[in-house]
Amino acid sequence: MTNLITEENLGAWLLKCDPTSKFDLPAAIADGHRFITDWSLTPGYRSEMMTPGHKVVFWVSGNSKLMTKGIWGIGHVDGYVQDAISEGFQLADVNYWKDEQARLAVKLSVPVDIPLFDTAIGADELRAAGISDLEVQRQPQGPNPSWVSKEQLSKLDALLPTWPGTSTRAEVVSVSDIGAGFGAPSENAIVEAAAEAAVREFYRGWRCTDVSRQNVGWDLTFSHRESREIVKVEVKGVTGRRPIVLLTANEFRAAQTEPGWMLAVVTRALSDPRVVEYSAREVLELSNPYVYKVDLTP
Repeated sequence: MTNLITEENLGAWLLKCDPTSKFDLPAAIADGHRFITDWSLTPGYRSEMMTPGHKVVFWVSGNSKLMTKGIWGIGHVDGYVQDAISEGFQLADVNYWKDEQARLAVKLSVPVDIPLFDTAIGADELRAAGISDLEVQRQPQGPNPSWVSKEQLSKLDALLPTWPGTSTRAEVVSVSDIGAGFGAPSENAIVEAAAEAAVREFYRGWRCTDVSRQNVGWDLTFSHRESREIVKVEVKGVTGRRPIVLLTANEFRAAQTEPGWMLAVVTRALSDPRVVEYSAREVLELSNPYVYKVDLTP
């Protein structure tokens, strides 16, 4: 079977968990965690292909001493692949990692919605049903994600329960006196710092003044040493490759009124930063109202 994955032959992605040496899934389940909501990935073309709505199989590897080796859940990709923030792991998640170095080495993760089974569809059961050619069976040490072809998935479906429906993940929005973004403020601060460093490098040779704490509607003012051109740059960093950002009311006002205002979006800010600039006109044309604050205090 070909190892090249395409949209035409992809049946489902397969995410692997090693409860013996990497992640203490039995302890997480004992503590009441019944859903997998994100998982670490190996960088590569496979991870970049993962798209919301794709089917996912959750596989537990090992020797079956801690958990039965086999399929422990099925679900869907619930968001786009993004940079992993090791400092941003929830404390509970950190406590289940058995290998701290492995946790800190994680570069990418993907949001998923996978309810776990009460009992596994074990590796022996799969072989008894004539299913023995899955990549994870042939190459158990292969990358995350592994995959299941459409042909293989049609055979698996006879053993699997009804596939759960897709869900819409709630978006967490944080707003502070220095900006707005998706996700927790502590994680946003890490991403924004990396994005700002990338933008400063992008404008190497220009004079730079940090005005992010002055509430003017942008973060960095750059002035060209020879032409004296002034650029007022609002910096936004994202952990994925899709340049979707939030602007505060003050940033939006600056885009409307300030000459030289520019938006610099840094995608994959933590792993592979790429700076793309957008003019004020482009930003205003593509902006849509997202949330309003209403103070109804008498």
